[in-house]
Amino acid sequence: MEQQILEKATQMFLTQGFKTVTMDDIATELGISKKTIYQHYSSKPELIEKSLTNINHKFLQQLESTLKLDQEAIPEIVAAHKDINDIFLVDSSGCFYQLTKYYPKLAQKQKVFHEKKYVKLIEKNLEKGIKEGVYRSDIDIDFVARFHIASLVAIEDLDYFPESEYTHSEVHALHLEYHIKSIATEKGLKIFNKLFKEL
Repeated sequence: MEQQILEKATQMFLTQGFKTVTMDDIATELGISKKTIYQHYSSKPELIEKSLTNINHKFLQQLESTLKLDQEAIPEIVAAHKDINDIFLVDSSGCFYQLTKYYPKLAQKQKVFHEKKYVKLIEKNLEKGIKEGVYRSDIDIDFVARFHIASLVAIEDLDYFPESEYTHSEVHALHLEYHIKSIATEKGLKIFNKLFKEL
């Protein structure tokens, strides 16, 4: 039951938002009492934290599978972008906006996790792309990797990217396009433009 609660809560948080979804909502969806949830999770923040761990674990597993394919740099990062959409399965940025606004301590933990796990992966992709001649050799790898991950967090801010103007998939596609076009060589742009159309 503990895992069932976690999976259902994770799904609901991603589609409706960390603030919007209540413990009552989760109990109703599962057809159980709220008391049953509290037997496994002492509070909503604890359930949210476990859900975030669940999300991170699933995404890292998928990402590692993608990286094991050892594709060239641009197809690799496009595939990683697709992994984001496949794992998170959301049409809205609202869930992460709510996390930052209403659960800032948990949002900060996510930032630390991103910095530790994802910055290094982006650095490897950048190094690979430079060797392949698809990324410019003069880019600052450390800065670009950190900026890419930091800006991924920033585009979830609905004050800057309201849902009335951008869908979740659109803003992520534009973010990827911005990243590649700011670092790619002419050779890299040709590869990316072809793959981006297929996306």
